Amino acid sequence: MTNAPAPIDGAETRAYWTGRARIWTRWALEIERMTGRFNAPFIEAADVGAGMRVLDLASGAGQPALSIAREIGEDGQVIATDTVREMVSYMRGRFRSLGVPGLSCERADMEALPYEDEAFDRVTCRFGIMFAPDPNAALREALRVLKPGGRGAWMVWGPLEDTTVFAVLHREVRAFLDLPPAPALPQFRFGEAGLLAGALDRAGFAAVEEREFRFDGAPPAGVDFWRPNLEMAFADELGTLDCDRRDALVARLYKAFDAHLVDGRYRIQAHIRIGTGDKPA
Repeated sequence: MTNAPAPIDGAETRAYWTGRARIWTRWALEIERMTGRFNAPFIEAADVGAGMRVLDLASGAGQPALSIAREIGEDGQVIATDTVREMVSYMRGRFRSLGVPGLSCERADMEALPYEDEAFDRVTCRFGIMFAPDPNAALREALRVLKPGGRGAWMVWGPLEDTTVFAVLHREVRAFLDLPPAPALPQFRFGEAGLLAGALDRAGFAAVEEREFRFDGAPPAGVDFWRPNLEMAFADELGTLDCDRRDALVARLYKAFDAHLVDGRYRIQAHIRIGTGDKPA
């Protein structure tokens, strides 16, 4: 059986996301536009249907909860959750303005969910389980709140080097700032094939599947599509740079991404994995 990912510090993780909530919400719509193509295979893998009650974990700025709510219709219910107060506040305001039926949000820790046993038809989590200090506890909680026969679905990143934006940013920013190579970052702790499926097996899920998806993107030349990821990944380091150094770093990044230009468009790739498992009936 594939080894479990190494644990991460819970206090550090909470501080990380609390400190980056303002950045995340500022770029929310741009990030949603760039990652929206991941929603279709994820919702299909989760087997979401009309009238279901769905719990979405680590919802961030509101996706994929928004897309799921539109899928299940007015007779369904989606509860979007996050552990960071600022994220929940942002979602609450956004959901109120959009007026999507059956969609609400609450603050919740995925390792200690405030819901009764067997309360949901589906549990979903897009790019969130990687940041759980104890992912095994989070998966067991998801299993607990699922109805018998219900399904859980999780999306994670593949290896860092398989997604162009991450690979270029970490290589170039670290070289510019004279930092060591990227450590074992939590974003990619399920990047190795089989790690997510192994965690689902250990948590007690049945009919476990793990599938990989690779996406090609082609944003036009001159677009700084990488800037949200830059600010999220290197917020602390950027805060130490004066204007001239920042400008020099940005120029370096434009040049690095220009190496991926073909016929006036950046040819970039993204690698994700989707794991699913059912609660035994």
